[in-house]
Order: sequence, then structure tokens, then C-alpha cells
Amino acid sequence: MSEASIPALSVEQRAHELLLATYAKAPHDVFGDAPPDEQEGERLKLAKAAADLLVSSRFARYADEGRTQIELTNAGRYWALNGGFLAFLKEEPPEQSRGRGRNPEMEELRVNYMKLRLGTFWWSFGFSVAGFIFAIISLAVAYFSGERILR
Repeated sequence: MSEASIPALSVEQRAHELLLATYAKAPHDVFGDAPPDEQEGERLKLAKAAADLLVSSRFARYADEGRTQIELTNAGRYWALNGGFLAFLKEEPPEQSRGRGRNPEMEELRVNYMKLRLGTFWWSFGFSVAGFIFAIISLAVAYFSGERILR
């Protein structure tokens, strides 16, 4: 086989193939059973990068300590049934306005309430420290003046 007849795969395409193959038979060997050829080093690097991509996106986890086999997680099984890794990449991200704290009015209220809470905290902390100091001073005065606290 010449280099021109071997199709060049991207990491995402290899991850897609690996995801579907792992769904068919788990745990799946990352590096495959193909006989060695002249481009074995590139094929192994591509397989490792694809497996790392699936693991980092939490579609799979390594099944052994040598990190040569992977098995799918629930999210990986879902995407294997719904078009694979390439379908996941084509999916549109959720709208930004639905997330927590995205409403500008609510964000402004949250900031104002946080300022009020912090201000209240420091006042109550200051009064607590002042009360503690007054209690220590009154105990010291009672002790050094010779008067007993309880008779």
C-alpha cells in the first residue's frame, strides 16, 4: 500500500470509529489487532490521541491499568446510539441565557445583596470582638482590684 491509498484520519474521526467499535464490543482494545505496517507509529499515535479524547470528554474510561482498553460510560453509550462522536461535535451548544446567573437584572441584585451581606458581617464581627474585649477587661479589673466575682 502506498501513502496515497491510505486515507488520512483526524483524531475526531478516529474517536468516532473507536466509540462505535467500543459500543459493539466492550472493553475494546485501543490499538487494535491490525498487522503492523510502515505507518504503524502514526496509527498508534492517532489511536492514543483518540482514546485520550474520548476519556477526557467522559465518553469512555480506561478498563485496564496499561491504558490499552477502553469501555464506555453512560454518556458514551448515549452518543454511540445517537450518531457517534461526530454527531456530538455537530450538536449546538445550549443557549447562554438559560444558565444560572445569566439574567443581568438578577446578577445586579445578587451583587448588591452580597455587598449588604458582607457589610453586615463585618459590623456583627466587630461588635462580637468588642464585646469579647469588654468581657476580658472586666474580668481583669475584677481580678486585679481584689474583689471576688462571686461572694
